[in-house]
Amino acid sequence: MDEQEKIDLQKKYDAYRELVGKQRDLKQDGQRLTEELSSQGLSENQKLEEFEGLGDLVHAALNRLGITEERFKQILGLEECNCSKRRKMLNKLVPFFKGKDNGK
Repeated sequence: MDEQEKIDLQKKYDAYRELVGKQRDLKQDGQRLTEELSSQGLSENQKLEEFEGLGDLVHAALNRLGITEERFKQILGLEECNCSKRRKMLNKLVPFFKGKDNGK
């Protein structure tokens, strides 16, 4: 194996180790989020019937983390954040129950 092949192989190995590290960090972040949501009362046993669609679920999860519409507007200095519009749109795009009227 010549010197250039060794360098190329080392670069590939370094890139692989970096990728594995990022995946481990992502997994740990996901675990922390899951633990935080659980501590706030949201769990895998949550009844989806409580939510019209994805918008309601995202809204509830963010609120439980302390990210409210008011706080979002205050931090970004906005008069309107269009959160309600986004919430309704997500509910229409990803409704949880086919029989439910999601066109409100």
